[in-house]
Amino acid sequence: MSSLNELSLTELIARRLTGELDIQQLVEDCIQRINQREPEVQAFQYFNADQVRKSYLSQDMNLEHQGTDLLGIPFGVKDIMDTWDMPTGWGSPIYADHQPAKDAGIVAALRSCGAQVMGKTVTTEFAYFYPGKTRNPKNTSHTPGGSSQGSAAAVADFMIPFSLGSQTAASVIRPAAFCGVVGYKASHGEFDLGGICSLSQSMDSLGMFVRDVQDLQIIRSVLLGCQSPQKTHQPQKVGLVKTPHWLDASEATQQLLTHTAEQIRGSGTDVVELHIGPQDDSLTEAQKTIMAYEVARSRAFEYHNYISQVSPQMCALIEDGKHVSRQAYVQALQLAESSRQQLIEVFSDVDFLLAPSAIGEAPVGIDSTGDPVFSRMWNLLGGPAVTLPAGTGPKGLPLGVQLIGAKFQDDALLGNAVWLQNQLRL
Repeated sequence: MSSLNELSLTELIARRLTGELDIQQLVEDCIQRINQREPEVQAFQYFNADQVRKSYLSQDMNLEHQGTDLLGIPFGVKDIMDTWDMPTGWGSPIYADHQPAKDAGIVAALRSCGAQVMGKTVTTEFAYFYPGKTRNPKNTSHTPGGSSQGSAAAVADFMIPFSLGSQTAASVIRPAAFCGVVGYKASHGEFDLGGICSLSQSMDSLGMFVRDVQDLQIIRSVLLGCQSPQKTHQPQKVGLVKTPHWLDASEATQQLLTHTAEQIRGSGTDVVELHIGPQDDSLTEAQKTIMAYEVARSRAFEYHNYISQVSPQMCALIEDGKHVSRQAYVQALQLAESSRQQLIEVFSDVDFLLAPSAIGEAPVGIDSTGDPVFSRMWNLLGGPAVTLPAGTGPKGLPLGVQLIGAKFQDDALLGNAVWLQNQLRL
């Protein structure tokens, strides 16, 4: 019989609604798993088992719950998100002892639904490229990706059932693909980002990591007050988008995407190959331009007052951003907006887009978090994205496929993702 920490959120909720879930045992199973694996994986920036136990003892587990309430379910919080009872360091030595006075909006919302914070998961510095200490739980000599590396690794290694992340370039989709879990990047503006370290206001979006797409439907239904999540939805037509970076993808990634498209066709759903936006890499370059320009301003305080404690990677990004002209920035924003308008027409004909999640398997080493090239353009366009662990590469490490939906049609995308998860028998 599986330990409770190995169950998905969907399975835990089902047991809780039938009275078969022992919340205290779930907590102890999670704590035991963290204690067992944390020395190798190092997914947590802050974890205090005694504090967690005390928090559960102080919560009334007999509160009347409704439907998919998250009462007692533990989750992880990326360490760029404020927590009133745990330090928030933003992945920087500058804020090593920073203790916020209140929770970030999304953390407060989940706590109000009864969920309990298990700990703060490792982030890269300011959610950019300078890596944290986390290792890939599938092979600890490989990177887990970035920047939400601790959140992805903790869920993949059965330490917690779900966790929060964020994405500005590829910080949810890439680590989820590398670690072999389901990652969801919400539509830009879908969730409140108050109390979360800002990197680029035009690009930042909330993310989540789970082990079953239906888990995301449960979390969204609770947070957004939906009556019932859409369980599954077979699409009529899917757009296959190789993107201008197709030749950068590994052979295994190309084969996986092609095979996934064939499986979708075999189910009776039409699959058509599409090209989105310009046929060059201008959407990717526009994302880089906007991000650099905005980061040079959002992180100006640290750069000008604590530059000796800012990584070379962050300094280089800020310096690049300082040299981006206002005209170039506005032109990049205009390209993004015109491409979003074109995408509206695309989604009038297809249910979702299918694209690579990452170049390939997680690279060896933890000095780099991998290349974000296959998410930059989608992040620029602002819609929701989901990555599913759909295969493995030549080294036996996970590979993912990415589903992209129309902006603010997150529920429809998740319904399609549940269907594809079932089709692929994940």
